[in-house]
Amino acid sequence: MERFRSFLEELPARFGEGELLFRGRNEIRSFMVGGERLTVKRFRKPSGLNAFLYGHLRKSKARRAFEHGMELGQRNIPTPEPIGWREDYAGCLLRESYLVTRYSDLRPLSEVTNAFPAPHTLPVLDAFAAFTAEVHRAGIEHEDFNNGNTQWGPDGRGGYRFELIDINRMHFRPRPLTPRESLHNLRRITCPMTAYTYILGRYGELRGWDNYYTQLRGCKRLARFITLRDWRYELKRVLLRRK
Repeated sequence: MERFRSFLEELPARFGEGELLFRGRNEIRSFMVGGERLTVKRFRKPSGLNAFLYGHLRKSKARRAFEHGMELGQRNIPTPEPIGWREDYAGCLLRESYLVTRYSDLRPLSEVTNAFPAPHTLPVLDAFAAFTAEVHRAGIEHEDFNNGNTQWGPDGRGGYRFELIDINRMHFRPRPLTPRESLHNLRRITCPMTAYTYILGRYGELRGWDNYYTQLRGCKRLARFITLRDWRYELKRVLLRRK
């Protein structure tokens, strides 16, 4: 948006002034700009070949996240409102990229899944299953769809609202996701199995699918995902130990 242009231009020099919200592979800070609270995500610097590819052959993570946020808005799927993106280069290599959105006070869904089956978690997970079905019917495949990248909170009308975050890796299809695509997309919701099967059951009902086979096939895909993930971690640990 035009009124935030000067903030974007000054962002690299000002980034350290923001309130730190998260620091890991990426860093997230919040700022008050013109009376509005914004969130800025600085993506980890790409290394090696990726620094060149992101500068020439691929869109940066920040740009993709911004464009995906705009597309989600077109499809009426909530995400923190995208404000802008910025890329900084050292010669022909991408050095840093930033995504700016409006601040959101929603919380990670993992708070709820980890507390299951406490009574207060059931209506939230029912609403989450409905939200997920809406996302998939809209043809949206979030490649890192999990209970950490989905945020939730009360909607002020006795229900709940949700937002997708970490949206730089997505696919948008001109049709609803198939059962195979949908269950494959749900495999990253790594939470207690009781919560996962509950979500699958409610989700399958909303999609009009057989409850038993939805849960069975969903759990099978989750088991494959966890097995492969753990194998990769172990292989990486062994290789690092040998260096």
